[in-house]
Amino acid sequence: MIPDFAGQTIDIARIDWGLQMWTSENWAFVIERPIVVSTQRDGGIEKSTFDPSVAERPLPPELEPIVGARIDQVLVSAQGDLSIQLPGLHMTVPASEDYEAWEVIGPGGERLLSPPGGELMHFPPLAVGSSVDGSSEEEA
Repeated sequence: MIPDFAGQTIDIARIDWGLQMWTSENWAFVIERPIVVSTQRDGGIEKSTFDPSVAERPLPPELEPIVGARIDQVLVSAQGDLSIQLPGLHMTVPASEDYEAWEVIGPGGERLLSPPGGELMHFPPLAVGSSVDGSSEEEA
């Protein structure tokens, strides 16, 4: 159910009512809740929390290295937590009781998201020739 993002790069990242990132294979990550950013510095780990829903543009300094970075691993827990590992930087987005914390949208309309209440939802890609409501093009 969770695609393998390892090796894809983050080609574009911007702040627009959340952190939006696009990968080299046309996946979009939309993060609307606070992100715990862990960076490796001077042999230790430095943690900071960044709330993209109230952030000003452009990217804050702790997130500037993500553009052009290769994704090492993306993990999603059954409780709806998202973890993105990049070289030297790790982002964690906990699920939220009250809001959709994050969403990942893929080619063909596949979607993964963490809805309010902390769980994981998956919507498979749309079948070729079908519409969003499930009808085929011939029926329309």
